[in-house]
Amino acid sequence: MKIDWLYLLDAYSDNLAKSKNRRQLLSIAKDFLEFANNLDRKSIDEYLNYLRNKGRKPGTINYAFRVIRRLYNVNNLEWEFRQGEAPTIGQRDEYRPQLSHGIMEHMIGRAKEGIFYPEEACFLALSSTYGLRREEIANVTEDDINLASNSIYIATLKFGRERYHLIPPEIKPYMETHDFSERYATSTLSQMFNRMLKKSGLKKLANKRLGFHSIRRALFEGLINNGVSFLAARSFMRWKSASGDMAMPARYYGNVVIDIGGKGPIIDEAKGDIEIFAKHPFLEYWRNENGD
Repeated sequence: MKIDWLYLLDAYSDNLAKSKNRRQLLSIAKDFLEFANNLDRKSIDEYLNYLRNKGRKPGTINYAFRVIRRLYNVNNLEWEFRQGEAPTIGQRDEYRPQLSHGIMEHMIGRAKEGIFYPEEACFLALSSTYGLRREEIANVTEDDINLASNSIYIATLKFGRERYHLIPPEIKPYMETHDFSERYATSTLSQMFNRMLKKSGLKKLANKRLGFHSIRRALFEGLINNGVSFLAARSFMRWKSASGDMAMPARYYGNVVIDIGGKGPIIDEAKGDIEIFAKHPFLEYWRNENGD
């Protein structure tokens, strides 16, 4: 059976028109369609095994599975998998390192000392403030930054929600010195993170498979430990829609407060960040001695 994969990919592409991760998602879908001999379950299983044989991590395989499922749904193709049959990520396969608060304070201190390049300091500020993944950092453009209104628009990955955030004064100077028109590949960002470790005197940690996601995990734990509610932390971290017991509470957790004047501008969504920043675990490390 010859697959008209260009037609299927075009339909999927149209469905992703508003996604800033469109290029990555299309790349995964195209790779599957070029690999597959058919559109049945066997072809999907064979593709996932192909990824395993290439040494892809369980999380990456699970992500590819979800991309293929959306490709099928968009094109009204029969989906032969039942609920719960997605590739699992076993505990033995999981490796989710996070940086300690001591390391975070040390790295931020080095950035404030001017040891890092402007782009390194800026990306460390973005990651430690909002928990950005490397792909999300790569997607931030000059159109997403409004220094006049102290706002940033973040398009998240893994089907999470896109949203506006406030820019706290602690990190604004590091954003002002960076040229957001310059684009970076995700591989470059990984190399940059390892270079930042080396500049921080932490070269010995290079074999621990650390990256910007290690900061994201540390931020979430820090928010919870500082008394931020799970739902507020979840919204701040731009997680995808909750399921199970958390689905209804998450749905009813507001992101825009309406008062007598009606709904304000979309930046109102970010006003909840003020409360988050008050309990933020890492912003204090970015402050100068005079409190700025």
